[in-house]
Amino acid sequence: MLLLSESQIQNMLEQRRTAMIVGLLLMALPFALPKGWGIGFFSGFTLLSFSIYGLWFQRWRTEPGVWMLAILLTVTLGTCGLYFEYLHWQKFFAPPAPNKIGRIMTWNEMRLSIDAAIALLILSRTVKFALSVAVENWKRTRIF
Repeated sequence: MLLLSESQIQNMLEQRRTAMIVGLLLMALPFALPKGWGIGFFSGFTLLSFSIYGLWFQRWRTEPGVWMLAILLTVTLGTCGLYFEYLHWQKFFAPPAPNKIGRIMTWNEMRLSIDAAIALLILSRTVKFALSVAVENWKRTRIF
């Protein structure tokens, strides 16, 4: 199903503090571990942004006009996220250059790919959340 139910929206709003703490910890992890071992900056950033959006959407049931912000976030986050993920993954699906020997993926490329994939999953959940808030807020606060 494309949209979340009201209880799922409320559950995600209640989890925003946890998402903020986990996002900050994930963003700090690459700086705390030795160079080359840190993973999680991008997924931490998307978790932190999700918690900030949850803060903006606290009064989604009563505040008229929240749907406009949610639509704006859906459109901008959706297109930006898809574009950045396309840029990251295109090198894996591009045809090999002629007369080039295939190379092995290094740990740095692997950890960035894992982090980007997790960030994409979180971003898709955030877009689904924003779209659901937009629809539900519009249904509740329209004036005709």
